Amino acid sequence: MPADEARLTFERIADDLRQEIRDGKLLPGQLLPTQTQLMQTYKASSLTVQKAIRLLRNEGWVIARQGRGTFVTRSADFEDAFEKVASDLQQQIYSGTLAPGARLPAREVLAEHYAVPLNVVTNAIALLAGNFLLRFPGELPGDEVYVRDWDDHGFATQLIHGRLVRKIRDGSLSRGATLTVDEVVDAIGGDAEAADQALTFLALEGRVRKIHETRGSHREVAYVVLGGEFGTEVPVTVQPVDESAEAPDTPVKEFPTAGVGDLAYKLERALERIEELEERVERLEGRDGPETGV
Repeated sequence: MPADEARLTFERIADDLRQEIRDGKLLPGQLLPTQTQLMQTYKASSLTVQKAIRLLRNEGWVIARQGRGTFVTRSADFEDAFEKVASDLQQQIYSGTLAPGARLPAREVLAEHYAVPLNVVTNAIALLAGNFLLRFPGELPGDEVYVRDWDDHGFATQLIHGRLVRKIRDGSLSRGATLTVDEVVDAIGGDAEAADQALTFLALEGRVRKIHETRGSHREVAYVVLGGEFGTEVPVTVQPVDESAEAPDTPVKEFPTAGVGDLAYKLERALERIEELEERVERLEGRDGPETGV
């Protein structure tokens, strides 16, 4: 079959199915005709039918479910698919499958891999960029997306936090184990400031508790593992990406101005202030003890 004819055929199949969805002949959640049925109806090859389904999927009209077929998209499908893509990419970064500085596959490749519309992949990437895990070379999202590098402080904090959570969950860091900032840097990477902020987050989440312990001739800060099954992300509000919208006149900032690093710094300072107050109370109680005969 000539290339032009094949192109027109897959577009005609997509147009017909799109119109059936608009007219309500194919309802949300309903299974599309099988590939064999479409091949027989349109006297088309399997490749032509696959191209038509891929087009509808990229546009968000249908969604593929492995082993079950292709269905007309429901609103809930977008949310489920978005969570799946964002969560899987995040875990690949935390596990090291996607290493710091690595380039992500193209959005089209990811959409094909996860069998989701392109806008789902775009929004998942936007969320991870807002969480300081991904970056764009320019000011706006484009075809090139990279995992951030260790020298990016916000990323280092997030990555150390995520990897420590994984170790706590899989038992590599058992309940009662202690660790210091230097030990975290040696085991995971990054710098002392990022490791310290990641541990501060874990303390706020109730996964670890900050203690002072004597090692050799000096007393230093350490953290004892408590465990916990809380979420691994610092919440970040991300506006949905509308791919059909025209580009704004003024470039949109890539990231929120108040990020994870800034929040961690403020929380750390607050915790230090609390510790100072606790130590002052302890000194006052110790000083008052002999005078009251306690």
